[in-house]
Amino acid sequence: MQKNFWYGKRVLVTGGEGFLASHLVKQLIDVGACVTTTVRHARPLNTLNLIQKGPKKSASPDVEHSDLLDFFALRRICDRHQIDTIFHLAASAIVSDAANSPMSTIENNVVGTLNILEVARINHIPRVVIASTDKSYGDHANDNLEKLPYRENYALRGLDVYSASKVCADVLSQTYSYQFKLPVVVLRPCNMYGPADLNFSRLIPRTIMCLLSGRAPHINAGNADVLREYMYIEDVVQGYLLAAEKVSDIYGENNQNMPKHGKETYGWAAFNLGSYTEKDLQNISKCDKIRSVTTVIDMLRKKIKNIEPVVKAKAANFIEIPDQYLDGGKLGKLGFKPKVNFEQGIDKTISWYKEHFDDLSGLAERYIAN
Repeated sequence: MQKNFWYGKRVLVTGGEGFLASHLVKQLIDVGACVTTTVRHARPLNTLNLIQKGPKKSASPDVEHSDLLDFFALRRICDRHQIDTIFHLAASAIVSDAANSPMSTIENNVVGTLNILEVARINHIPRVVIASTDKSYGDHANDNLEKLPYRENYALRGLDVYSASKVCADVLSQTYSYQFKLPVVVLRPCNMYGPADLNFSRLIPRTIMCLLSGRAPHINAGNADVLREYMYIEDVVQGYLLAAEKVSDIYGENNQNMPKHGKETYGWAAFNLGSYTEKDLQNISKCDKIRSVTTVIDMLRKKIKNIEPVVKAKAANFIEIPDQYLDGGKLGKLGFKPKVNFEQGIDKTISWYKEHFDDLSGLAERYIAN
């Protein structure tokens, strides 16, 4: 993060009460940015308030209660707050819910992104960061031409509703970059974890809450050995900030760095947000942030309570992508280097959930009930 870069910047963060958004908003406020967030629904627990507890509580952002499907309302927000930077994080993000609600998921994740991009184009906003996901790549497990790790120029093959919606948003963002020269960067992060993740469908917060409640953690049938890459939330935030700071360097003066045609255009505006380079990944056993479901649960059992996990049948419409991990060298060349190793991050995360267990137990009940 560049010193003083964010002081006085007028930043819009969509989906302001989400996990990543709340941590990003807090960091932006702490470094002097003027932050506006959009919120569509009032939640029973405010994530930003949960992470701001303590004597050094940050200032609050300006909150706009708005639906990103309303293009004109979104443009008024950007005009009113004189926005110069957008982090678009709002999305329907629970994979199982997306499978049961395809129409609203596609609408929220695709049309909402389109409105953000169009407002940014019309208003000539100089920095736009779009949140994609490693899930957009889909299944490359047996691909001899595009082998793991995922690289930015690989085909996007997400075939479940959530992943497909993020593929559409990702490609739209690249289109606005290439066709309209909109200064947009698409980030494809690995699985993120840490304090205040209230999406208890995710492995780490769900397992922690199960064990703290004295209940058996869950493994979806057939998923025990699939590999996932994890990154602690503070490192993810630093990756997002760095990407936004480097937009002008990425594009160059008068967009001179943009490729004109051919394969170089594939994924040019996209950056994987991961911890390892191609060289690192030649020996995955030394990559401590790439873990199987079983090894993650076993670590949490040792640190909280040793309860044997139970295997649960998957819903018929639930698609589980095989192994997933990223080549993060492209963002690494811009200076990104995560600082928190997996065990350090897990220890911090467990401590936070223990402290807030009484606040969270009711919210988590739906996901931890056996």
